[in-house]
Amino acid sequence: MNNTIWFMEGLSSQRDIIQSVKDFAKQQHQEIFVLASHRHTRNEILSLADGAFYEPLEETLRLQFIDDVVRQHQVSAIHTGRNSAWFELHRQEIESFGVKLTTGATQLEQLQLADNKVAFAQAMEQCELPAVPSIYIESIDELETHIKEPPFGEIPLCIKPVKGIYGMGFWRFDNQVSPIALFNHPENRQVNPQQYLDALKAVEHFEPLVLMPYLPGPEYSVDMVVEQGNVIAAVARRKEGAIQHLEISGEAYELGKACATAMKADGLVNVQTRNNHQGRPLLLEINMRPSGGIGYTQHCGINLAGIFALRQLGLITIEEAEAQNNHFTPTKIRSITDSIVFNSALTNLISTDNN
Repeated sequence: MNNTIWFMEGLSSQRDIIQSVKDFAKQQHQEIFVLASHRHTRNEILSLADGAFYEPLEETLRLQFIDDVVRQHQVSAIHTGRNSAWFELHRQEIESFGVKLTTGATQLEQLQLADNKVAFAQAMEQCELPAVPSIYIESIDELETHIKEPPFGEIPLCIKPVKGIYGMGFWRFDNQVSPIALFNHPENRQVNPQQYLDALKAVEHFEPLVLMPYLPGPEYSVDMVVEQGNVIAAVARRKEGAIQHLEISGEAYELGKACATAMKADGLVNVQTRNNHQGRPLLLEINMRPSGGIGYTQHCGINLAGIFALRQLGLITIEEAEAQNNHFTPTKIRSITDSIVFNSALTNLISTDNN
């Protein structure tokens, strides 16, 4: 079997994943070949791989590009972080090339459900898993009514788009906050509700929103290696200020794993929870892709990206993968700003006819 795995364009953690995979393979005395690709000149990512490609910008060229690379380099497994719905739609054609494909799910419907925060919350409640109460907002008038008559009693409200990543568009409503605070301290994510309504009225097209109670926390992020709903390895990160505490037990940890199983997730995925006022975790969302902080997990002794890659390549058994959970050491992480030299030319670039 050829031990080549290909990480196609992902989100912010693609670089960390490649580094983690290479470190873990070396630790396990396994020789693998890591390919990486991106549509843009993300050379700080691509330079870490054993071989790199620039993906075609046009979606119509993607399938032929994948076929060419798989055949020329005998790729055994592909992982994608972006464009997952497109890959899931083309799973049959891609796997006909003789390669294993990981999109985070095994069906398009799972990706669509994960992408709709209100539908996701409802689906989890049907599975008897506690989720943050979510109200689908279809108009400004509807939002205005809920602000005047708060649906969750005295608990403060927060709002965000139905679809989105990285907390984009998340705001906490606070009647006491100064209008200028939005500009002076946007990192606090607090806005006067009337100011928010006024801004919405200035927008030409209303995009659906989700209204929720604002929970005190703490927030947990549970990173996992999952195979068709079966959680192989997992690490929870409890976020408290600038420090993240890595754990492999507790209610949030178990809830995250149960969510991944209920969603029949497949690959490197992430579940986020937040504690309510009674200290119980509720599901916020599932990301059917690696989180931005998945690279932190290797510091606690459980290298999730590495476990995933070696499982995809058939280099470790499921029992050996699960045994990696025993290497856990309680760890605190603080993210710091760093910089690397950006090389405008890649020494590992492999040309294809599509470039």
